[in-house]
This record gives sequence, C-alpha cells and structure tokens, in this order.
Amino acid sequence: RYSNKWSLALRLRGATAKDISTLGGRCANVWWAETIKKANRHFGKQRGQKASTPHETTKTRKTKSTPSTYVVEKNKSGKEVLVIDDLSDEHTPSPPPPPPPKIGENNASDHDDVDGIEEDELIASRESESIPTSKTAFKNHPLFVIPSTLKHKEVLSPDSKNRICGIFKGEMVYKRADVSKALVAKKWLYKGRKVRHEEMTKPAKIVKARQKPTKIGFQAIASYGVTKSDQADTIITSGIGCEDDDGNSRLYGVWQTNEWAPRTIGPDDNIPVNEYKNVELALLNPGLIHLRLHRIATVAKTLGIPYAPCLLGFEGHGGNLTPTIRGIVVHQHNVDMLHEAHTEWESQTVEIEYRKRQELIHRRWRRIVIGIMTKERLEREYAKD
Repeated sequence: RYSNKWSLALRLRGATAKDISTLGGRCANVWWAETIKKANRHFGKQRGQKASTPHETTKTRKTKSTPSTYVVEKNKSGKEVLVIDDLSDEHTPSPPPPPPPKIGENNASDHDDVDGIEEDELIASRESESIPTSKTAFKNHPLFVIPSTLKHKEVLSPDSKNRICGIFKGEMVYKRADVSKALVAKKWLYKGRKVRHEEMTKPAKIVKARQKPTKIGFQAIASYGVTKSDQADTIITSGIGCEDDDGNSRLYGVWQTNEWAPRTIGPDDNIPVNEYKNVELALLNPGLIHLRLHRIATVAKTLGIPYAPCLLGFEGHGGNLTPTIRGIVVHQHNVDMLHEAHTEWESQTVEIEYRKRQELIHRRWRRIVIGIMTKERLEREYAKD
C-alpha cells in the first residue's frame, strides 16, 4: 500500500543540492538508472566469460540517443536477474535525462488513483477475513463479536440476526458494526435523543446499578437531627441512577429513541426545574439564559425576577461526587434589566465597603490615639511615685 510513497522516494534519492537548484527544485530521476549500471558492472564480467544459456533472453529498445538491451541472466545462486546492457561507449557521456514532472502537479491524480485502489484492497481484505478462533480475540476484534464478549453497556441491534457470520462454540458470531452503546433514559437526553414512551417498558438491557461506596467512620441514625420532610428528601436522593425498585438500571438502544430538543420557554412560562429545584446547563431550554455573575441571585431576588440555580455538572472522583452550581437561569427578556441592576448594585456595594473600611480605619486610629493619651496621663500623674 505504500508503493506510491516508495516510488516518490526513489525519485528523490541521489540528488544533490546543485541538481535541485539547477532543475528548479526538482530532483533528477537518475537513481534507478545508476543502480542498474552498478549491477551491470558486476555481471558484465560473468556475461563475457560464459556463453549464453537457453534461459537468457534479449530485448532491444532504441531511442534517439543510444540503444539499450535488457538481458535476463542467472547469478551464482541460480536466481534470474534483469540486466541493462548499454551499447554505447562507456567513456562517452550520456545525455542528461529529461527532467521529471514537478511533484504535486501531474502526480496528484496518480496518487488519488493509488489511494482509491488501496481503499478497495482494504475493503476486500476485510470482507475476506476469517472468524477468530479464540474467545480472547473476539473482545477487541474490529469486525466480529459474540454476545459473551460484549461490554457492560453494549447491545446488539434487533436486525443483527439477519447478518450472522457464523457460530463459535455454540454462540452466534455477529458483525461489530451491529454493536451500539445503550444508555439510561435520562442520559439519552444529553445526546439529543429521547426514549419513546412505548419503549419504556421494553429496555434493551437490564444491568445492576453501581452502588455507592460505604462510608467509613461515624454513621448517624436515619432519623437523627432531621424532620420527616428531610427524611423524604433523603430517600429520594438515595435512589439516584436506579430506575428500578430492585436497584437495576434499564438501558435503551439508539433504535428505541427519537431526536429530541428541549421545548422553548416563553416570557410567561415558568422555569422548568428538576426534583432538586435547579436547571441543568446541558438541558437548557431555548428562551432561558444562564447568567454567571457575582451574587446575581441576590439582585434577582431583590427585584422579584423568577430564577433558578444552574447546575453545571459534578466534581470529584469515585463515589464522592458533589454538584457544581454556578450562576442562575432567567428568562431572556429579563437579561438586560438584570445586567443594569447588577452594575448598579456592584457600584453601591463598592461604596458601602469603602465607607465600612473608612470607619474601621477611624476606629483603629481612635483606639491608638486614646491609648497614647492614656499612657501619657498615667506617666504624668504617677511618674513621681
């Protein structure tokens, strides 16, 4: 498959800087001819010593300069070798070869043709590739797969049974192209797709949900220091990621989903929030804007503008994931008013902080001055004692 690059390297080898400058940046195509001439010197003596054999064939090609002969001979090991015999005088300088075409002009189409041929050969080799003979080879094989080597969230498409490639130890062999990744219903929303309502009761795969690691150390009682409503929130929170009562996750394939986009929120509509009273930035509805300014929630609350905290994602590793909430989400028509109010609030905040700072400085100076005056009075009254 690298024959085109190899032929390009042959044209570039053997050229000096002088040759390149003389030919305007092109290399003289003389490397192969020089190699053949060196081979002729080696086999010329043997050709002169022995007579021609029945295996030798001679072909003559005449050009404007001098004729040349191609001779097929056997070397010492008995292998046939192609030799060029130059009929002209060795001392007579041969005319310079014609300059080759510039690289990138006439050879561009040839390279494209070669690339197309290589792609066809690769496709043909894939189609003719045999089925692996071990279960380990199926795990990461690019063409074939068996159901027992599928990963945790990999499933086969429903019509994969129509393209069975064979049988391996009692298991059907399918094509790797029929394997896709299955996700829970909520994660399909982040991909811009939604599971159809009639498919909710027919998951493609049911797997055991990953359990959170147990905490080491003090374990509080379930009813310790919380009210009944807090207990209910705790119960809801503990079921994150589990879509079944038995702790299993339902996975759905891409063929069970349709394209989906969040609905547009109008100026008079309420801001849709999740069960934790916030809005996920990845599922932000059209018509809502995310504002990430310092204490922007205080300004919105003061003006009475409806808003909701914005969830950017989760931070941490392992089972210790904490939500990252930054900024708020408001209606698009309230953005300009909030920007102006926030600018005014920041200026007022700077003035209030400046006054507080000045008052603090005055109190400290007053304390120092009173201390010095008290010290002088005490020294003046009780210095004699």
